Amino acid sequence: MTQRPYIDPTSAAADAASRPPQQAEAPESWQQASHRPRPGRAPRPAAAARTGYFARHWRGEHSLPRSYWLNNFLVAVPLALLLTGLMSWISVKGDSLQLNAIILLLGFPLLVALDVWCLVGTWRAATAYLRHHGSLLWGWLARISLVVGSLQLAASVLFGFLPELGEFWQMARGIDPIGQARLSLSADGRSLRLDGVIGMGDGARLRTLLASEAARGVRRVELASPGGRLHEAERMAAALQEHRHEARAVGTCASACTLVFLAGSPRQLAPEGQLGFHRASTGTYNPVFEELANQQLARTYRELGLPQPMIDRTLRTASDSLWIVPREDLQAHGLIAPSPRTLAIALPAASAPPADYEDALRMHPAWEALERRAPGTVDAVAQRMWAARAAGADDEDVQATALGPLADQMPGLVQGADAPLRRRYVQLVADQLKTLRTPPQPGARPACRDLLDGRLSARRQLPLELQVRETQWLLDAAGGTPPRRQPRPPSGIEMEVLSRSVGAAAQGMLARLWADTPEAAGSGAACEPVIALLERLPAQPPARRELAERLLFHAR
Repeated sequence: MTQRPYIDPTSAAADAASRPPQQAEAPESWQQASHRPRPGRAPRPAAAARTGYFARHWRGEHSLPRSYWLNNFLVAVPLALLLTGLMSWISVKGDSLQLNAIILLLGFPLLVALDVWCLVGTWRAATAYLRHHGSLLWGWLARISLVVGSLQLAASVLFGFLPELGEFWQMARGIDPIGQARLSLSADGRSLRLDGVIGMGDGARLRTLLASEAARGVRRVELASPGGRLHEAERMAAALQEHRHEARAVGTCASACTLVFLAGSPRQLAPEGQLGFHRASTGTYNPVFEELANQQLARTYRELGLPQPMIDRTLRTASDSLWIVPREDLQAHGLIAPSPRTLAIALPAASAPPADYEDALRMHPAWEALERRAPGTVDAVAQRMWAARAAGADDEDVQATALGPLADQMPGLVQGADAPLRRRYVQLVADQLKTLRTPPQPGARPACRDLLDGRLSARRQLPLELQVRETQWLLDAAGGTPPRRQPRPPSGIEMEVLSRSVGAAAQGMLARLWADTPEAAGSGAACEPVIALLERLPAQPPARRELAERLLFHAR
């Protein structure tokens, strides 16, 4: 038994021990944080102690700070960012589309359920907090933020996931909803054509095809695609760089297709080809992911050699628009070779087959236009060039052989041209005759006479400026609409008008320009009278001038 200490009953200590204990004095009102009493911790039911953490949050039994900051903010926000990032990755990169789609289909409902758990539990905790006289400010701020979070969740489901549900389901089954590109080899095996949208797996398909035995002779990849998956286009570009193939845009090559085009070496733009650029789109409403996607696009373009001014213009072009780059700008930046100014083409190697000559001719705008107007022209010219090269002709003579097949088309082109186009050609002929009228030696036959007699060799003496003008005229004439019927012979009245205006000798004066008869001596008028007559034409009334210019090329 414990012995108590002895206290003298007459001492002060005995008096203190006998008095009851005093209560602590309450603090003054100015020392209190609020006149409203601070709420005590709500008693937790005995059953709640036996339930799990998730169930207590769902019922709102956790404190508001824990429910809001830990369970809601640190869980819901990262999951929402993860979901948006995954959808953006699928839209932009397209890497492992099938696996990502499966993860999204399985994970999205779980993420939504977890987000609902976070929002509902935090809302109930905020309600309990206010019921137990918590701060109105913090309670309602928490509720407002939860309403905003609920709206964001609903927008993600209604506008982000549900509209794309069918596409994600297709991708999970290994089917790209945007389609796939068509890869086809030409009959001679020298070119591989890519048509259509670039979709899932196209990068691997192109790489496999280029490495196959069937594509051993491929020299170029022809492109006509509106774009597609960015990551697949990057894989295609890498395959093209690995095999060092030429890239040629034979139609509209836009968006992701431009990455494949820039990977080619050399790069060519067919007469009907064009390049279109615009900024990348993730398909989401998150500006952060949009900016990251376009930074990646700019980095890829920079690695492929696209100049920075064009990259800046691309990033300023909306994703639902298209910037078609003029051919002149592509040439100025060195992305494609300059357009040929004359009828001359880039000659293949000496041992090249006729197909190489045909391919070079088809890349020339004027020859391609002539081929469309008269099919078979390119093949005839290619055969002549190849035969001349096989016979040992030099480059100039090989180029000159192309004038023969052209001479067969010139009468129809001139006769079928409209009045303004024919007038341009008459003025061009007048300038050609003036340039060639001085003989190289005294007493020698002037080259202008050879030109009038149809000797094609005389055209090789024309200066570059006149050759460029003639090539441009050929391009315009061949691109026009062919006449529905052959020109009729001149009537008696028309001949009378011609005789009274510029003289009857004008009929057929220029009919032999492309006769291609080198043995002809030429019995027509000399150069000076022809030049003088052509210079008088602009002074004639429009109707008479048009009649005279038409009959100049009409043989008697």
